[in-house]
Amino acid sequence: MAIGVSQSVLAASDSSGAGSRALGDLKRSPLHSTHLSFMEAAAANSSCPADHILAPNKLSAAAECDARLTGIRLTSNGGDIKDVAWLEPTSTNASAKEIGSKYNRDGYVYVKGLLPVDVVRKMRRKYFEFVASSGLLKEGTDPVEGIYCGAAPDEYAGPATAATAHGESNAGQFMKLATEAYCSDFYEEFQNTPELFEFAKRLTGWDKVHLLKRQLLRTNVPGAEATGVHYDQIFLRAGPPTALTAWVPIGRVTAEGGGLIYLERSHELGKQIEDEFQRRAVGFTQEQRLSAYNANMMRGGILASDAGGFAKMHGRRWLIADYEDGDVVFHNPFMIHASAVNQSPEGRIRLSTDLRFVHPDLPFDTRWMNSWSAGDGL
Repeated sequence: MAIGVSQSVLAASDSSGAGSRALGDLKRSPLHSTHLSFMEAAAANSSCPADHILAPNKLSAAAECDARLTGIRLTSNGGDIKDVAWLEPTSTNASAKEIGSKYNRDGYVYVKGLLPVDVVRKMRRKYFEFVASSGLLKEGTDPVEGIYCGAAPDEYAGPATAATAHGESNAGQFMKLATEAYCSDFYEEFQNTPELFEFAKRLTGWDKVHLLKRQLLRTNVPGAEATGVHYDQIFLRAGPPTALTAWVPIGRVTAEGGGLIYLERSHELGKQIEDEFQRRAVGFTQEQRLSAYNANMMRGGILASDAGGFAKMHGRRWLIADYEDGDVVFHNPFMIHASAVNQSPEGRIRLSTDLRFVHPDLPFDTRWMNSWSAGDGL
């Protein structure tokens, strides 16, 4: 089944910042929830995956799942994130039809255990060994654990963060090494893990897929600025919305550890917001219209810094997960997402990469054919 963005049945509004003014004319409507099967309806109202709902022998797992959710306390750059539910996982054994239907309906596919665990752990170890001389890691700890040294977070604001995009990083030696890691053999090898390409083909129905060269390799240290609320097409405006993003946590990331969070069924909302941004950019030059940092946008190209407030305004929950080695989330270019502040009790650094796939014979944003570099405007 080919991927696509369905027609919008949702509306949007916002209340602060330059980006908010661009949304001012849109009105909020309740979350569309008709025509759900019994299983889907149950899952939509549950904090646990659907397979816990009907199977009696899994009731204890469902109760444990609910208890875990109740105890989670998350925060964004602008305030607490209170209304949350679990991302619904998809098996690697699901059919192409099931995967495509899930993607088109929900805007994401959260695949458990797609990548070999040893491949993920090798990448995590290699990366932290590579940057260890910067002082990033706590002395005496195993690099594969990625335990933070405890310094002020802005001392280790690495590539592809809001701070570095605006020239505000104080990271010094770490920034140098983290940037060099983009060109490393171990990162190149990890990006080309066959399971990623195979699943991307199954999801999209494309006969071939191309991995864009501009990839993002991110470290999120405890206490650092979280990723603001956004959707990817903001940064891919020079092409149609056909890119498929794979967000790959490199190592386990608990819900408190700063992993990505997704606004439920928000891909249609994101499309509506982007349409409004484009309408308001009529008087812009071509360069301004394509920029994620134009006059309509907030700092860093985001929609909001207060993830909790944004979700409440639009009547939706944030979907979260305890990510494990090998998990991958594929998401729609209009799917609204963010991260929470990393509050890992262990002091674990969240290491992750954003990989974007396109069909090489179809139009796409060619600005992403070059490797990431600080200040590249994307």
